[in-house]
Amino acid sequence: MTKRALLLISDTGGGHRSAANAIAAALDEIKRPATYEPRIEDVAAHCAFPLTQLGLGYSMALRYAPPIYGALYHATNGRRRYRALVRFCEPLYRERLRDLFISYQPDVIVSVHPLLNHAALRARDDAHMQDVPVVTVITDLGNVHESWLVPEADAVVVPAREVYQRALSRGVPPGRLRLLGHPIHPKFDDVTGTRSDLRAQLDLPPETPAVMLMAGGEGGGKLLSTALALARASLPIELVVVCGRNEPLAQKLGELSASLPTPMHVLGFTDKIPEYFRAVDLLVTKAGPGTLAEANAAQLPVVVYDFVPGQERGNVDFVRHNGLGLIALHGASTVVAAVRGLICAPERLTAIRHNQEIVAPRRSSRRIAALIAAIAESGTIPTQDDFSGLRLQTAAAV
Repeated sequence: MTKRALLLISDTGGGHRSAANAIAAALDEIKRPATYEPRIEDVAAHCAFPLTQLGLGYSMALRYAPPIYGALYHATNGRRRYRALVRFCEPLYRERLRDLFISYQPDVIVSVHPLLNHAALRARDDAHMQDVPVVTVITDLGNVHESWLVPEADAVVVPAREVYQRALSRGVPPGRLRLLGHPIHPKFDDVTGTRSDLRAQLDLPPETPAVMLMAGGEGGGKLLSTALALARASLPIELVVVCGRNEPLAQKLGELSASLPTPMHVLGFTDKIPEYFRAVDLLVTKAGPGTLAEANAAQLPVVVYDFVPGQERGNVDFVRHNGLGLIALHGASTVVAAVRGLICAPERLTAIRHNQEIVAPRRSSRRIAALIAAIAESGTIPTQDDFSGLRLQTAAAV
């Protein structure tokens, strides 16, 4: 018997698709009592203009006008304001999303994007498929946007205690909440080999501290200036810079690396991130929730040097409040100072790893997939505690 799981995303940034891919990979592993056929749909493809341009508009706003994007985020972050946005957008997606549900006939619908939670519920009603459960998987940390918090969803998966408490405050019934962590790909749980073995495989020195620098799949923002500042600071480190799909940046850094005092490994898009996260000593990154969750799972301390206005501010606070790394938002010199302070104080790195071990739920995507499978089988959220994760402590409590 095969069950169909429809995962709804919008390609506004790479994080939502990565989370959906992680859940789909974990669903693919389930073989009993049913197998699963996960299907990931970019809902913008089923909308009318201008929602069809949502992904492009998001990318352009972040590249050329981040403060304007942040202002729009805050302007819609309230119950009444968000309901007004929903009423405006409904005519652009409602019929087409209904038709998608009718044609695919899913056994469970999973929203992995904040703008699609209300949309999924309304389109399900239009399709007369009220018996098909809708599951929301929240992929932001900290003080999340109002659009994530939909009490009518059959189940709401949250990544952290802060989000759990906010969901309760916004009326989500506790019986529908599950604290399972951010959905990171199962391969992050499956890395084998000692740290020494991994360093040898990745051509990293056995003893010199290794610092990894990244800025998401597109490799944009302040990555170049931060990489050059770290490479010129004469720190006792080996630097690994991940440029993602930004090939011109990778070429430029590759040409400059020979003239810099710090050894630098320049990578493009790579599928070896799980291995690198287990091998290096420190990650310098923007505050993407997926990257932070992956670092926590690998117990890799972080320095956060940038964030998307509004959307990722809560992730910065999550790192700060839980003692998961340092925040260095005021230019490359503050990043250099933060890296120097951590590399020269191994006991601080050890304390951060301890906090990460406490905060990060293990096997998150597999536990989320197990919950989705159980809901698809029974049509209701299970009452047992196998999926709750509420025994987790917080670093602050410790």
